[in-house]
Parts: sequence; C-alpha cells; structure tokens
Amino acid sequence: MNKQETVDRIAGHVGKLLRNHFGKGPEVLNVSLDDRSIVLHLKNFMTPIEDALLAKKDEKTFRYTRELMMKALVPALETFVREDLHLRFMSLYYDWNPGNSSGMITVLLDSEADANQNYEGRESVHTQIVDILTKTQAEPYYIDSWWVDAKTLLVFRKGIAILLEKELNALGYTDVLKTAKRSLEKELMWKEAHIGKTVRKPMTDLYIDWNFDRDDSVIVCRFDG
Repeated sequence: MNKQETVDRIAGHVGKLLRNHFGKGPEVLNVSLDDRSIVLHLKNFMTPIEDALLAKKDEKTFRYTRELMMKALVPALETFVREDLHLRFMSLYYDWNPGNSSGMITVLLDSEADANQNYEGRESVHTQIVDILTKTQAEPYYIDSWWVDAKTLLVFRKGIAILLEKELNALGYTDVLKTAKRSLEKELMWKEAHIGKTVRKPMTDLYIDWNFDRDDSVIVCRFDG
C-alpha cells in the first residue's frame, strides 16, 4: 500500500472500531502518518450519555467511562497495526478534550527511521516543556519531537515519573494519577508555554498521555495552518 491507501485504511477501520465500541464514531477522523507514528485526531466525538455527564460537570465519570472503553479497544487497535498494516507496534496513547469534543489516539512504531528531525524552534520547544513540566515530574533523561504532518507536532519523553507516581501506578491508581496530571500539566502548558509562537503557528489543541509501565509520555500539539 502507498501512504494514502494506508491512511484511508486506518481511517476506515478505526472509525468502524469506534462506532462498534462507543455506539457512534467521530464526525471527523484525521489520520497523520509517518515512519515513527500514527496520530488520529477525532473531532465531534461525543455520545449522548457523555454529553449528559459533561452537562452535569461530571468530567471524572466521563473520563472513567472513556478509559474503560479504550482499554477494551486497545488490543484490537494493536492487532490491526501489527497484522493488517504490518507495522511494528510499540505503544499506544490517547487523550480527550471534552470542551470541544475532540480526542487523540497515537500509536508509536518501533522504527529505525532517523530520530533527529531538525525544525525551526525545536530546541526552544524542548526547553519550554522541560522547564515547565519539571514542576510536576522528574526531568526527562530523553526528549524528542517531530512533525508528523504540517498540523501535528509530537513530543516524546522518557524518564519522567517520580517515585510517588511509580508507586501509585504499581498500586493500581493509574487512572486517578493520569486525571490529576492531565489537569495540571495542560493548565501549565497553556499558561506558561509558547509553543505556537515558537513554531509560528497558532496551537488549537493539546493532548497528553503517559505509559507509566514504560515511564514515558506523549504530548501531541495540533495547529492551524
């Protein structure tokens, strides 16, 4: 398959999986693909029950139900990447912005592609993220970032969990830990970082997820233009 055929296949298959698991799919499903990652950006993705939860300001239950649904969906997504796309699956991340009914699903691939993509503002992006987010976590021993496409910047970090986070994860409090970290880190990023100004594009969406077993994290920034 060429790249566009792969993108179309991903969009069709993932859209069907989401409809089967959630009862409806996103109105828009954008697929960004490169040698190292697959990023799915979902727009207008909200079920009537989830709308009711958010109308009652119950984001906690919204995220809990999404987490349950995604845990059931992840094995099917991994199988699809490995067996249908014949790509080397490494790990999967997801996050939601209920305020605008959007979401992100990111698959990192075990690729031998060049890990050093130089782009304007790269060093500043890394510095901002490390300086701001080390208020809530350990300083990463590894950070990298790359443009998946013209609107999608992916930041990957390793070695960021503090001892308390590792213990909470081991005790089974991963969902609670993620909820707290998302709220805090997104607030810090929107208030104190200037990623859009650095890369000269207005940032429209921000998504963060972690794999505490691997002690790594993905930040996905979406831009206009």
